[in-house]
Amino acid sequence: GTHHAFAHKGEGFCVFNDCVVAAKYLQHHKLTNRVAIIDLDVHQGNGTARIFAEDETVYTLSVHGENNFPFHKESSDLDLDLPDGCEDQRYLDTAEYGIRAALAHAPDLAFYLAGADPYEHDCLGRLAVTKEGLAERDRLVFDHCARASVPVAVVMSGGYAAEVTDTVDIHENTVRAAAQQVTVGVPASTRLVRARS
Repeated sequence: GTHHAFAHKGEGFCVFNDCVVAAKYLQHHKLTNRVAIIDLDVHQGNGTARIFAEDETVYTLSVHGENNFPFHKESSDLDLDLPDGCEDQRYLDTAEYGIRAALAHAPDLAFYLAGADPYEHDCLGRLAVTKEGLAERDRLVFDHCARASVPVAVVMSGGYAAEVTDTVDIHENTVRAAAQQVTVGVPASTRLVRARS
């Protein structure tokens, strides 16, 4: 989930943009055509947005804190800004709206940047989403993608909780949600992949 890196420079702890490289590689080798980037890290995926700004085959969604880094935002296909202190229900309603819009692009593959930093006790997040809210967010992503028969590649993204174990819990819950989706039986064409960035 190194979404701050641009084509010509790194930024914000990100040396290169892993999802961009992966999407371009898969497209180059004709393994996918249309891609959706579902970026639910608390910081806007500015590098991703800029790199794909003129690429109609990749739909970029970013749900992020409006007052958070980066302070100069790029233009994603859909940017959904949230105010400081945003709690579960507004966060989930906003995320679900964005997920539906991204999947309306009819992608062959979705990259899900599963940020742990919207968490209420994250040191850099500025939002107030609970662990339960983030677990529901994961379920929404996987459920909507499964219903649309869109495979999902999941990457860890930001997470800076005061207690490191909280960040670990949130990422572990994402893995559990992906595993649950597999065990309940989804269409054979839908594959859930956990990739560590």
